[in-house]
Amino acid sequence: MTLEHRRAVTEALEAAGWTGTAGRLGHLLKHPSGAVWEITTEAGGCDLDVPDAATVTFSSRVPNPVVIAACLAAAGQLDPAHVTDLEERAAWLASLEAAGLDNWPGVDVAREIHNRT
Repeated sequence: MTLEHRRAVTEALEAAGWTGTAGRLGHLLKHPSGAVWEITTEAGGCDLDVPDAATVTFSSRVPNPVVIAACLAAAGQLDPAHVTDLEERAAWLASLEAAGLDNWPGVDVAREIHNRT
């Protein structure tokens, strides 16, 4: 896994109103609630600083939808409609990975994979 694999987390949090600042690896997002998410390793490991609580560390093996859900929950932003959106996004990302992201003809394969699930 590389930093590129955490792009979905960055995009989801920015869409939810989190703002970026410079972090150790250039990927640190803050929410007005005080929650902070940061990529901490080149392999995609990351931390979530929960307001008035502890820091949660996610290894690079933790799926993006889990990290996104944890961040949104920490900021008080997780609602059932968003969970459905995250599940759909995770299914598409899995389909695209299985098809080969750098292979444009693979988009058709991704659609087939997605439609089978």
